Amino acid sequence: MGAMEWSGGQAERPGRGRRVLVVGGGIAGLGAAQRLRAHPAFSQLRVLEATARAGGRIRSERGFGGVLELGAHWIHGPSRGNPVFELAAEHRLLREKDLSEENQRMETGGHVGLPSVTYASSGVSVSRELVVETASLFHSLIDQAREFVRGAAAPAPSVGEYVRGALRALAAGWTDREDARRLRLALMHNFLNVECCVSGTHSMDLVALAPFGEYTVLPGLDCTFPGGYQGLTNHIMASLPEDMIIFNKPVKTIHWNGSFQEAASPGETFPVLVECEDGGCFPAHHVIVTVPLGFLKEHVDTFFEPPLPTEKADAIRKLGFGTNNKIFLEFEEPFWEPGCQHIQVVWEDMSPLEDVASQLQDVWFKKLIGFWVLPSFEKRQAPRAQERAALPLAQRPVHQGLLQLRGRGQHRGGHRPAGTAPARGWHGGSGLKKMQGSLRLVDCVIEVHDARIPLSGRNPLFQEALGLKPHVLVLNKMDLADLKEQQKIIQHLEEEGLKNVVFTNCVRDENIQQVIPMVRGLVESSHRYHRQENLEYCALVIGIPNVGKSSLINALRRQHLRKGKATRVGGEPGITRAVMSRIQVCERPLMFLLDTPGVLAPRIQSVEMGLKLALCGTVLDHLVGEETLADYLLYTLNRHQLFGYVQHYGLDGACDDITRVLKHVAVRLGKTHKVKVLTGTGDVNVIQPNYPAAARDFLRTFRHGLLGPVMLDRDVLRSSSRADP
Repeated sequence: MGAMEWSGGQAERPGRGRRVLVVGGGIAGLGAAQRLRAHPAFSQLRVLEATARAGGRIRSERGFGGVLELGAHWIHGPSRGNPVFELAAEHRLLREKDLSEENQRMETGGHVGLPSVTYASSGVSVSRELVVETASLFHSLIDQAREFVRGAAAPAPSVGEYVRGALRALAAGWTDREDARRLRLALMHNFLNVECCVSGTHSMDLVALAPFGEYTVLPGLDCTFPGGYQGLTNHIMASLPEDMIIFNKPVKTIHWNGSFQEAASPGETFPVLVECEDGGCFPAHHVIVTVPLGFLKEHVDTFFEPPLPTEKADAIRKLGFGTNNKIFLEFEEPFWEPGCQHIQVVWEDMSPLEDVASQLQDVWFKKLIGFWVLPSFEKRQAPRAQERAALPLAQRPVHQGLLQLRGRGQHRGGHRPAGTAPARGWHGGSGLKKMQGSLRLVDCVIEVHDARIPLSGRNPLFQEALGLKPHVLVLNKMDLADLKEQQKIIQHLEEEGLKNVVFTNCVRDENIQQVIPMVRGLVESSHRYHRQENLEYCALVIGIPNVGKSSLINALRRQHLRKGKATRVGGEPGITRAVMSRIQVCERPLMFLLDTPGVLAPRIQSVEMGLKLALCGTVLDHLVGEETLADYLLYTLNRHQLFGYVQHYGLDGACDDITRVLKHVAVRLGKTHKVKVLTGTGDVNVIQPNYPAAARDFLRTFRHGLLGPVMLDRDVLRSSSRADP
């Protein structure tokens, strides 16, 4: 071929290093260019982008008064080792909570978090307990599907077929009424659609079962970019010279393994020539191809000359991928409760055990897994060109599906979202029955409780239901508890028959090393009955919600196996979903733990005990009321003469008026909002403190230990001391 010019007519002098072309200006192409530019050997570097913008499927737009992610949305597994997270942290693009060690250490197991509220297609809310129970079952099936990567023969070709087969066997034993059974299956169908989104596939029948477990899930609770994902690519673009990226240059063919020349570099030959659709050509020593897989699959026979080796072309053809589409809906007024983040939509006529004969164009909207509520903004911006361009969708078949969705939501305003009652965590019989059924599998019971309430709030049904198994009480979060009277606490517990007590801090692994020897000693000195011949030890981990059961298991694995977390942890009740997950925590002795969801007592003894539980995060704040809970917290701190809040928030002195305290907090933190007030001369906008936001900050500060350690059961200790002879 004839001589060609580099960079559209800007001839480069020979001898200035190797020429490198990057085809594609998405995140992969930009990242490659940034890395190569830092190396002195690659001074002649160009990026060819087919469109008028860089970033690929990362695209953030302004709309509805805020940021809309039209493409990539989340950072999955935001923790050290994740290059996207590390870049975002380096450029300060994330929130402080997303950068925290606590967030980075959370284990999700690759499962999407539970919704805030679930609606059936008839418009009624679905019970929280049923959602949690069904999610737990589904996640356990998905976790089982990942196990076949270890070498066991896969019983089905695909993940979808395996899950349906296992579910069909389980459903045969359900004793629910027909309507309850169908609702449970409809929930299962929704969770299967969620898994399709996670795997980027139209159907889990297209995902092979045997290698399904190869995907590695990094720790960290998924997070978003408050200013838009595109901020990441913008920072990379800013580090590159302006003329490095050539836009609107779609590539037609990459000629490789050749010998090409150009007039500007006489005597020099190049092994690669990139030919563009507009006739322009770029000779180079190396080419990095970062075009989308879909483009490669469509053009694999013509994009490379000579064609790629057969094995590489076949690999491209066989690689599967799917499409996740987004739809943005806007409502005049929210029908959801404040704080709601994720609305799950369950179609009651759908079941994973039944084939859908209808055409996809008629039922596509039933594949929607739900909606994420975008943050609200005070100032409503005018629609941009991109928004106006989206309006003609109403004349397409898509509109019929949206009409059905909109119709489902019209009468929901009178329904209180299911997320507001009951609290996350299991109540009473359901959870205890499952635990009782596992007693034959365990040698010991480890009960985890919050060290700030060591004498109250424990579920009294545990001891009654779990029999005579050896019992260890782990009082976790000792770093948040005032333990000046630790001996009195131990004495009080011993009088109740609890002689094996350990105080722990699972975040810093304090006293974690005491747990395994204590369990081993109890098991070896007790009758193991039918487990006498078992060489392994197994313990059941129980407790009320959000006391650190999963954190304890993860800490034990760190101490004794030097391994990462096996269960997800979080700052609110209801994180543990898998029921009776068997997790190894020690090699010598060989010991396993069964993790369980938190189980609250069916009836709380007193209002004050309920408030203590809520302060410790055992029940969701909005069930009590954030301002009510903040009022009780202020009362407790003043009663115990803990005035750390005065210094933390810059108050003049201690105060027993929660309204005054929250007003000060709101003003100090800038948590205010405009309120329209009707006066005799017209409407007036008044700036008022955002009391709920201030209450949330007050509670969060307390729970993070920033107001100092506290013993919420000090009154119980003192009453016990007065009762002693």
